[in-house]
Amino acid sequence: MSLSKKSKIIVAAILLIAVSVVVVYKYSMQAPAKIESKKVDFTGTSDELLAKIQENAAEWQDKIVVISGEITNLDDKGFILSSSIYCQLRDTTIAKTLIQNNQISLKGRVIGYDDLLEELKLDQCIIQ
Repeated sequence: MSLSKKSKIIVAAILLIAVSVVVVYKYSMQAPAKIESKKVDFTGTSDELLAKIQENAAEWQDKIVVISGEITNLDDKGFILSSSIYCQLRDTTIAKTLIQNNQISLKGRVIGYDDLLEELKLDQCIIQ
């Protein structure tokens, strides 16, 4: 049984579309890289980082930082460091063990700076 030229083109197009959909799905659904394996772009205190970010916030988007500072407020998913940096923990069970007014060092990814509230936001934070 022989397929016509038109049928072969249709079958090839369907196969090409199916393969493309699978490739795009696999790429978009892959897990993000672990923060432990990423290169650190800044190491220092929370105040030093905040000063650098206030100069040019766009430059720091998605950068990995290691900072130290004082825990000034706690919530279920993270904490506020030095009254101006919100740190969302990767493992939220650790939040229950943290104590307010303690010094801490952490590694996290910068996700944004709010000019209005003058608050920096980090995610995927892990305690060093």
